[in-house]
Parts: sequence; C-alpha cells; structure tokens
Amino acid sequence: MIYKEVAYILFIGHFLGDYYFQTDKMANKQNPKTLLKHSLVYMGTLFLVIYPLFHDRILFLTVFLIGISHSIIDFAKYFYKKHKEVSDSQTVLLYIFDQILHLAIIAISASILLINQTNINYNARIENIFYSLNLYPEVIFSWLLILLVIFKPASITIRIVLNHFEPPIKREENMGVSNAGALIGIFERLIILLMLYAGQFTAIGFVLTAKSVARYNKISEDPQFAEYYLLGTLLSSLIIIISYYLIF
Repeated sequence: MIYKEVAYILFIGHFLGDYYFQTDKMANKQNPKTLLKHSLVYMGTLFLVIYPLFHDRILFLTVFLIGISHSIIDFAKYFYKKHKEVSDSQTVLLYIFDQILHLAIIAISASILLINQTNINYNARIENIFYSLNLYPEVIFSWLLILLVIFKPASITIRIVLNHFEPPIKREENMGVSNAGALIGIFERLIILLMLYAGQFTAIGFVLTAKSVARYNKISEDPQFAEYYLLGTLLSSLIIIISYYLIF
C-alpha cells in the first residue's frame, strides 16, 4: 500500500533531519537562531526525500505542515526550558514527549492521506526503476528506516535517558577506547535486528551474554555500574525490538 511507503519515507526524513543533519552545536546550544536553522534544515530534508519519488502537490503541502508543526513544538520546548528550571527527569520526559509528538504528527498525516484516499503515485521514472529491477519499495524503505533508527537516534536516546544514572568514572578507570561503548551498542542492536529478522530469538541471549562477559569484572565489583550497564542494555534491546515490530 503506497500510503505505508509514504509514511516510511516521511519517518526517514524526520530521523535524517532531526538527528543526522542536526549538528551538536544546534542541539546543545539552542537559541532562536539555531532553532530556525534547524527548522529549515528539517523541512528541506523532508522535501529532499519526497521530491525525487513523488510529484504530488498535496504531499508537498503535507510536508510543509509537518515542518511547521515540528518548528512550533521545538520553539515551545525551548521557551518552556528557558523560563522554567527543568530537572534531569523532566529533561528526559520532555525529550520523549517531543519525539512522540513529532512521530505522531507524521503518522496522523499519513493516515489522513489514506482516509481521504488521496491520489498519490510514484514518479514515472522511479516507478520504472523499481519495476525493471524487481524491487519492492516497502521493503527498501522499511530497512532504510530501521537502520537509521538503530544508529544515531537510538544512541542519543539512550544517552539522554541514562545521563543522570551514569556513575562517576575514576581517572584510573577511564582506560577504555573513546566512544567504544556507543559503537558496541550499535553493533549489538544491528546483530539483534538480524537475529529478529532471521527468527533466531534464542541467539539474542548469546549476544547479550557476550557483551556482559567483557564487562564482568567491573559489573561484579561496582554495583552502581552494574545497574547502569543493565539499564543501558535493556533500553538498547527494547528500542530495537519495538522498532522492528512497528516497522516490519
């Protein structure tokens, strides 16, 4: 069903614009100028992923409205945090609520197109390419979407949610490879994704066990780190499992 494919493409545009094309400066040092820049980049990204595939005016209008709503939500969150002291737990809740709103608006927009039976068709050239190469757009877009999710969005979400749980690291303990933890998490989610797709659910346990063996000494010696490690592993696994069943 083409509406499902449209929804996938809109979600792809969202994750690209809100995570991959948003610089650390734009995310960490927010002000009206950086928010406006982010809004333009976000809307431009949505148009860039839609335009090569479709030439429907109603879809372009939908993209414009999604971009406007995204900007309104981001500015509302910015002014709320500026005028009110926000705790660590409230920061997490704001982040989660912010993303739920963005994703819900995209889902609702795609649903409205479906309910109204809006006539949406692929660009003739793109459709010919899919047909000649025997490609299934829904499969391609679903895989692209979930791969985008398990990399940067999942890593950032885990970092924000677990930020205030992170135990203090002593200087002599800080001997690991820089950013290795995030890279391990990405490979962990990628392997779990492949195991889910292959239906090898029991193999997921071996993946998590192998990860735990590498940190066994620190887990056994530091209860605070053990709890932080367990939370991170469970959250990482939860994100990929939920994403898999929602997308596939």
